[in-house]
Amino acid sequence: MAINVTYHVRIPYPFERVLSQYFDLEHLETVHPTTLGQARVLEVDGRRIVFEQRWPAWLGLRLRTVAEQVWLPPDRIRIRFRRGLLRGVGVDTHLLDRGDETGIEETYRVPLVPGWSWLRPLVRRVVERGANHIWEEDLAVELCHGGWPGVPGREPPGAPSSPVPAPADGGGRWIRAAERVDLDDGGSRTVVAGGREIAVWQHQGRLHALDNRCPHTGGPLALGRVEQGRVVCPWHGARFALADGRPCGGPADGPVATHPVRQEGRGVFVRVPAPA
Repeated sequence: MAINVTYHVRIPYPFERVLSQYFDLEHLETVHPTTLGQARVLEVDGRRIVFEQRWPAWLGLRLRTVAEQVWLPPDRIRIRFRRGLLRGVGVDTHLLDRGDETGIEETYRVPLVPGWSWLRPLVRRVVERGANHIWEEDLAVELCHGGWPGVPGREPPGAPSSPVPAPADGGGRWIRAAERVDLDDGGSRTVVAGGREIAVWQHQGRLHALDNRCPHTGGPLALGRVEQGRVVCPWHGARFALADGRPCGGPADGPVATHPVRQEGRGVFVRVPAPA
């Protein structure tokens, strides 16, 4: 006996971005450590990937699942849990291109469930609550994407095509980026100026300003946490020193540009380099 649960949601990002999200396994331990755990790719074959998922610890146990995920172009994805936890569960996904948004229709097949009528609403609530929580975590970090191996059958995405700019020199102009009272320790604010996003942090009483986008796949650094003088990208866990933007761990191997920053009165000002 099996129960089928249909789940619908609209995501405020375009189709290609949402499609790549389904195959971005690198981000699980950064974005979903308490809901999905970790994943390790075992096999990539055409439009099919097989991966091992290590679920978050529960009562001291770390349960595992081996899952198969297949892309059926242009807009369907099939997931089958083959071994371990949730064995036999299947998910069929249909992505609907709505321009700047994407509609998602998923059917969860939950096997070996008694056919009691009162049980169906309970299973539905559990599935919907779990799916909603996962999407909320993704949207909180601007829906990360671009992890390896990417959408099967396509070239894996790499670093952005444009080089990471060097730290700003003595030119440019000063702009008001934030109010000091709004910057808690470890907190950040972003400002767009000169065609770039700049994030400003206060950490242990000092101010730092870096380009907001991670050179790995463009993650928003302002949404990441700060640990020991380093900002951790919320998408795939790359780490950069706040002091000089150098990479300190994770998948990124290039630096992030830094910018002079100072406080004047109650305002925090950043020097933005002049346009090239």
